[in-house]
Amino acid sequence: MTVPAQHTTKPRIAQIVRLGRYCLCGAVLSVCALVLIETLVLEPFHIPTGSMAPALRGHHRVATCPCCGHEVVVGRAGADANGSGHPHYYRKAFCQNCGLFPISLGKSSEIPGDKILVNRTAFLLRAPSRWEIVVFRLLDAFYIKRLLGLPGEEILIHDGDVYVDGELLRKTFAEAKRMALLIFDQMHPSADRWEFPSIPTASVERGAAQTLAGRSGSEPFVQIDGLASPSTATYRNYLAAAKKCEAIRDEYAYNGGVHADSECVHDFLIDTQIEVAAGAGTVSLRLCDGSDWVEVLLPVGARRAVEAFAWPMAEPGQTRKLAESEDAFALRGGQRCRVELAFVDRRLSLAVDGKLRLSADLPVVKQRGGVERPFQAQADGVRLSLHSFRLYRDVHYGQQGTNGVHGKSARLGVDQFFLLGDNSPNSEDSRFWPNQGRVDAASLIGSALIVHGSNQDRAGMRWLP
Repeated sequence: MTVPAQHTTKPRIAQIVRLGRYCLCGAVLSVCALVLIETLVLEPFHIPTGSMAPALRGHHRVATCPCCGHEVVVGRAGADANGSGHPHYYRKAFCQNCGLFPISLGKSSEIPGDKILVNRTAFLLRAPSRWEIVVFRLLDAFYIKRLLGLPGEEILIHDGDVYVDGELLRKTFAEAKRMALLIFDQMHPSADRWEFPSIPTASVERGAAQTLAGRSGSEPFVQIDGLASPSTATYRNYLAAAKKCEAIRDEYAYNGGVHADSECVHDFLIDTQIEVAAGAGTVSLRLCDGSDWVEVLLPVGARRAVEAFAWPMAEPGQTRKLAESEDAFALRGGQRCRVELAFVDRRLSLAVDGKLRLSADLPVVKQRGGVERPFQAQADGVRLSLHSFRLYRDVHYGQQGTNGVHGKSARLGVDQFFLLGDNSPNSEDSRFWPNQGRVDAASLIGSALIVHGSNQDRAGMRWLP
């Protein structure tokens, strides 16, 4: 018996219509969920000022340094209320990388400040954490700062660092990296930044230029030849405009000039790739904080423990061993190895290819001097090159204000916090506010969750001072 063919067009149309309804309902529910999340959980803000620069930028202008090619970012000047960009307001702009002064911003247009999302429910589920960036309401305005002091603690800022209950607050290596501020990038080379003692004094400038002239493709590098005898390369803070070396200070190119009460900084980090061309021996990397030198010895060839040493600047003969790595290690010829070295908050940290190899704390000192030459590398028995070298400094908290500074500590009560801006010379924070700068927990809105680019849609957004 033959079964007649059934017509299937209408059922298929019905299925498509049902699927379309499901998709439409899903889309509507998704939009409603997003609106609900943004209303109750995530709140967008825009940042007009640079108190948290360079982590978060306010309204700013960008130029390229004509000397080294580095990007120069300058925030809107306080006197430039409407963002006109009149040259008078930016006549002191300089390049942080090479020190060129002044930098012209005349042809650059203003870029809006960064956009962030704030998780309003973060502190319903957990307590606020030290070092995180938070948004809060104070004095009828919204602020964004980094949280430093926790309830019940006594806070004092001394020599650029924060002390809690009389003890130096030390960052972990990961925290130090997140807050690091770039000083120099070898990818944008600047003349006279390296010293090579093996070259006669009269030929240092010419010798340095010859050493930096070698390139792998378009990548500048520093070569140190220690095959015959130990040889060093020392980074120096040479300012081309002033034609002299000066101690590194808490200056921000973002602020469009040098502030009158700038202070010497002491905590430094380096990030570089080391390539050994020939030989077997050791590579020494050293950092100075104005009181002590610290050194790590990286073996080349035979694997053994990485060792760390320290000695006072005034007594180089008083060398003492700090630590050694648990695992054996060696640099290999012909291979590049990423090395990160930090001397921050009197803590030495070494990471190789992203792995933390060793960490050691040095005793606190009351005062440290200015540092003109924070880094030195030595090759002993090997020829090597430093690629993609970058020098950073830690955030340095200044003595501006009245709370927690000039030897006068601030005591926090129950559910009170102490908050500071990363751009310390240009930040209104707990150092200035009434009630010893204490911010109640009830004033905290949430944790800064996502940072967007400056060119996002700003409709319906709050603005942070």
